[in-house]
Amino acid sequence: MALFGFLKKEKAKEYYFLMDKDSNFLARGTLENGEESGSLDFRVIDGNVDHILRMEIVQVVPTDKTKSVTMGKATGRQGNVVIIEPLRDMGMGVRKNFRMPTDFESFIYPDAGGRYIIKSIDLSCGGIAFYSVADMKAGAEMEVVIPITADGPLIVRCKALRVMPFSPPIQKYACQFTDLIQDEENMIQEAVFNIQLTQIRANQRASQRQSGGARPAQKSARR
Repeated sequence: MALFGFLKKEKAKEYYFLMDKDSNFLARGTLENGEESGSLDFRVIDGNVDHILRMEIVQVVPTDKTKSVTMGKATGRQGNVVIIEPLRDMGMGVRKNFRMPTDFESFIYPDAGGRYIIKSIDLSCGGIAFYSVADMKAGAEMEVVIPITADGPLIVRCKALRVMPFSPPIQKYACQFTDLIQDEENMIQEAVFNIQLTQIRANQRASQRQSGGARPAQKSARR
């Protein structure tokens, strides 16, 4: 089949997320130019361009974990493409701080013994926050079940960094993951991104329904 030797395999698209300065997700899309260019041309696939342009600062987050996160400023648009002026390279470790609000129920298994139901608050590659009636102190170690990863529930170890009273006997826990292997971190990151992508699309549908409801029906000019 040498006749077709000149054909090149099409390169798979690489996706990026846009986040605001507080690490709330804004959009998913692709870069239309190289990262070495003077500006980043971000084509929005899921998200609201007008909302992005109202942000003072945005973060451009590659789904490829080997690439750095870039802080920038949205300076304009060309259709669905947002023009972003890069301001600072934030490195790769910053993505561990990207927390996504969650509300799933699951379980923890404290090293001290027992099993307790938890109600999640948020999730990131670095840790999880949740409510529970478990009576633990800061520094307590446990296993927690993350039920929203793509390949089924994931059990990982974590340590309570902060314990805050909520509504007795319920307490609020902020925990840091410990001993994560790379595959586990990748699964959690994918889950965090997928939650936000679902939310972005839901917001888009709600906005479209609202816009459609406000627009009067057009009448044909033909008689």
